[in-house]
Amino acid sequence: MTRIRPRSSATVRRLARRLSWRAAGALTVLALASMVSVGVAVVLMIAVVPASVGTPMLQIGVAGLAAALVWGAVRIVRWLLVPAPRAEGVRIDRHAAPALYRLLDNLAERMGAESIQTIRISSEMNAAVFQRPRWGYWGAMDTTLIIGLPLVHSVSPRQLAAILAHELAHLNRQRGGWPAWGAHVRAWWHRVCERIAAEDSWLAQWVDRGFARWAEADLMAAVRLNHLEEYEADRLAARIVGSKLLGDTLVEVAMKANFIETDYWGAVMSQAAEMPRPSLRPFRDMGMGVAAGFHAAPQHRALHSLVCEDSGLCFHPTLTDRLVALGVAPRVPEPDAHTAASHYLQRSLPRLSRVLDRRWWRAARQDWRRYYASTMLGSGERD
Repeated sequence: MTRIRPRSSATVRRLARRLSWRAAGALTVLALASMVSVGVAVVLMIAVVPASVGTPMLQIGVAGLAAALVWGAVRIVRWLLVPAPRAEGVRIDRHAAPALYRLLDNLAERMGAESIQTIRISSEMNAAVFQRPRWGYWGAMDTTLIIGLPLVHSVSPRQLAAILAHELAHLNRQRGGWPAWGAHVRAWWHRVCERIAAEDSWLAQWVDRGFARWAEADLMAAVRLNHLEEYEADRLAARIVGSKLLGDTLVEVAMKANFIETDYWGAVMSQAAEMPRPSLRPFRDMGMGVAAGFHAAPQHRALHSLVCEDSGLCFHPTLTDRLVALGVAPRVPEPDAHTAASHYLQRSLPRLSRVLDRRWWRAARQDWRRYYASTMLGSGERD
């Protein structure tokens, strides 16, 4: 894929509007097709099916056609009724993390962004501004900040401020007012495309072929838009926290994400070969595991591999491209004695870790015990 370079904010706005109108147009075409199908079916039933009109075979044929049209309309409506997903994670209120909310309010005021009233802590190594209409398809747009617990265990308080500045830049420039609804419509259209592609009925296959070029063009343009929005958010965040801090934060997050995904979770899951249950709780012990394991291993080789990676068809620009756009050279950041987790979430960490550990074990338990049983069976056969 050709590298996408930063562009002006006006270019980002034009591309976002174009994609929003295309998505709205595609959704409208499907909705009109559903209504026309029902209308034609009703007209056929009224005009032909009564006993005084046509032969019995004609009446049966028309009734079958009307039923097929209604069936098609129902299928289309089912494709369209794909509500936006709900925000993931554990909600944390102001009284449980007052310093974190104060940081967020201060950054929002400095950046002229909307104040976010809800924060949720997730199990992902990520942070994101999540927006959803209150009733799924319509209603006031509710905005939630989702912060991953692995992320706050991996960065310092100053680095978390840089991450939040980046997310608030998205909200300020790309997700406020009508642009938020444009993003909602684009995401809705992509969910509809996924539902159509996942269905194997003849109607879905026919519609999928009809919209294939449209959907493919929108996907490629969406990748370009996401890259441009990331560059724009980095540019605005750098004005608030400085390019050097933001660049170091990007490097820190990339390196810690690589460590957690390969080393930390690898160590957790390796226990399944010997234990019916893990001896450690991954989220409860993550802070200590990251602090001890990451700094004990040399990281320059990991940084080199991350800097040299190729994004391919990725919704985010590469680490190298973002650092180049910021004018910052890649380097291994200096370790910090305090993490954002201990600084901003100390009182809430036990509860958050307990909830996320419970959810993780519910999801992993069956595969864990199956792998443990197969390992024990293989060991017994060798004995």
